[in-house]
Amino acid sequence: MEIAKDWLKSLLSDAFTSFDTLVQNAIDVLTGGGEFFKEFIVWHRVISMSQALKPFCYIVIGICLLIELSQVASKVDIIKWEHGLKIAIKMALSKVMIDIAPTFLRACYNQASLWINKIGNSGGSSIGEDLVTPMITEVDRVHDFFQPWILLVVVLIPLIAIKVCGLLIEVIAFGRMFELYCLLCISPLPCAFFPLGDGSGGGYSRITRKFFLNFIGVCLHGVMIIISIKIFGLIMTGAVEAMSANVGGADPATNVSNLCYSMLLGGIVLVMACAKSGQWAKSVLDAG
Repeated sequence: MEIAKDWLKSLLSDAFTSFDTLVQNAIDVLTGGGEFFKEFIVWHRVISMSQALKPFCYIVIGICLLIELSQVASKVDIIKWEHGLKIAIKMALSKVMIDIAPTFLRACYNQASLWINKIGNSGGSSIGEDLVTPMITEVDRVHDFFQPWILLVVVLIPLIAIKVCGLLIEVIAFGRMFELYCLLCISPLPCAFFPLGDGSGGGYSRITRKFFLNFIGVCLHGVMIIISIKIFGLIMTGAVEAMSANVGGADPATNVSNLCYSMLLGGIVLVMACAKSGQWAKSVLDAG
């Protein structure tokens, strides 16, 4: 019986602390920090990769100029100097946007990281660790010879699933960073389409607008993920308090199994929230 109890305690401790560790890794990744991303180095290397697109982007600007001029010519009998001035200004702005886009995108990313850090430091990110102590206390209260073995079988799959939930949250955080870097790398291209307007020499390209809104949406995706994690912590705090209140009462095996399944349910909901948070962020900006 003691062997089964020791295994059960070890599994509980490993699953719940691993969940905390994986969620904390996700928080680190969201800010471009931690052991996974040397954020400053990666950012500047991605910027250097984007330089390879610039020669092609200048060709795109020239093509956009010709398209805009042909559209103006098809709508008016005489191309006035105002039309040429508008197009020339938009071309110049395209060149400026290509050069300053990394700075602007970096400012958006830094602001999102600031929000993530402020929310992330508000506490409540060690739910699994808080649950381990009362659960181990409940395991110690089990005295029936077969009950620890039965409990071990009952909670084994939920404990594995809890670790998988933590891993999925970390993967989503990684995916968000990869999306940011990919958008950053191709940023000169949507800026090159800026001159494409409404065919009268005025306006600007919808492609450029959608790109910047999408990038800001991906930055907000990280904010939404950290908010989801913190809301999960607030909800699970109630479970921790209820578990602590039940220590010494009711059936200990029931307490342990109920809390494992409650944690699994919360983990699944958290994974779904993190997966949907990108869509939520972009819908705020109408960037979907």
